[in-house]
Amino acid sequence: MSRAGLRLLDCFYPNRCGCCQCRIAFDGLLCESCRSELGGLRGSYAEWENKTSDSVYPWDGAAAVFRYQGAAKAGVLALKDGLRNFGYYAGRELAACIRESGAAAEIDLVTWVPVTKHRRRSQGYAHAEIIGKAAAKALGIPASGGLLEEHAGKLRQHQLQAAERVQYAERFTHTGQNLSGKAILLCDDVLTTGSTLRRCTVLLKNCGAERVYIAAAAYAAAFPENK
Repeated sequence: MSRAGLRLLDCFYPNRCGCCQCRIAFDGLLCESCRSELGGLRGSYAEWENKTSDSVYPWDGAAAVFRYQGAAKAGVLALKDGLRNFGYYAGRELAACIRESGAAAEIDLVTWVPVTKHRRRSQGYAHAEIIGKAAAKALGIPASGGLLEEHAGKLRQHQLQAAERVQYAERFTHTGQNLSGKAILLCDDVLTTGSTLRRCTVLLKNCGAERVYIAAAAYAAAFPENK
């Protein structure tokens, strides 16, 4: 759509900040206040890893951008509720981290943690899909869904304690696509215990992926048992 068309559309459907949801310019993603706050929430995957008890992970590399607090938490929740701007912004920031790490040159395909078919139909997208597609576009790497599936469960993951999340992650399965020899970038919105990304990484490798890199827009800086 042309800029003139976007301006006209903005008159009827005002563009909103992807974190605080205040009105912003028609071509923006976040307000200046939230952008500034996110700058103060910048962190790294290493901070998350240092707070976990595990020493071995199935992925071959990882990136994470923001601590899951303040504007970053608001952005993730808004993304899950249908406002996509934080996802676009976070995907670009993840792409920059991955490019700086040198891993971008090795990645063949970008994918993401899926949602159930019911949620996909009702919302129109998986929240991690927005992040993954934005990262793929910024990196110039093909993106593809349909490698993994989520099957409906009676509970939502945020309602579970850490030990329960491992078993609950079994609701994810692969679709049997041949990924032989490929390096995959697997994207998600939040890295908390790592149970979901661990399960999905193993599934992708079971389909033949030679390497799997994970990327999360945000990560839990603290690691309480009920998260």
